[in-house]
Amino acid sequence: MGVAVGTIYLYVAGKEALFDLVVRHTASADSAWLDDIEIPVPTPAIGSTVEFLQEVFGREGQWPHLKAALRTRRTADIRAELDGVVREQYQLMARHRRGLVLLMRSALEFPGLADVFVLGLRQRLLDGLAQYLESRIRAGQIRPLASVAATAAVLTQTIAWANLQRPFDPGLNSLPEQSVEDATVDLLVSGLLPSPLTQ
Repeated sequence: MGVAVGTIYLYVAGKEALFDLVVRHTASADSAWLDDIEIPVPTPAIGSTVEFLQEVFGREGQWPHLKAALRTRRTADIRAELDGVVREQYQLMARHRRGLVLLMRSALEFPGLADVFVLGLRQRLLDGLAQYLESRIRAGQIRPLASVAATAAVLTQTIAWANLQRPFDPGLNSLPEQSVEDATVDLLVSGLLPSPLTQ
């Protein structure tokens, strides 16, 4: 930030207050609420940061494309549907990139955070993706997979690499964002579709 550590503590009561403030800021659609915060920001009540994240992660409508796909047994255009499901995950990670990096780096050190983030939000996403893949395999629209659960994990981790690690790699961060998104989505979608030779 380019300021002395002591200067930061003129604005926040301690590390817990700073972490809570950053978490709430990265989860917020706009920053108007910052105009009303008390300075220095007080230390949050024990467990309130994790409770806030539980509420954020528990919100309905986080994955509308995935949820819509789960409500149908078959689609008329599997490539377009897969593109929508995968791109939705990509764009969510891109939009919340800094917050997700913060949570990943803090998950093991912040009490309760790993359970909420890794075992909560991520596990719900993996379960939803696995259920979706299984339904499209049954419909004959996605090729048989060695492991549906492993494929869901590889899919999310590929998107995570493109969004959460690649931008901080000095050798790869100059790649145009849209090109990386399109290449990632195309690779994942193409890898799930049946081979034309087996149809």
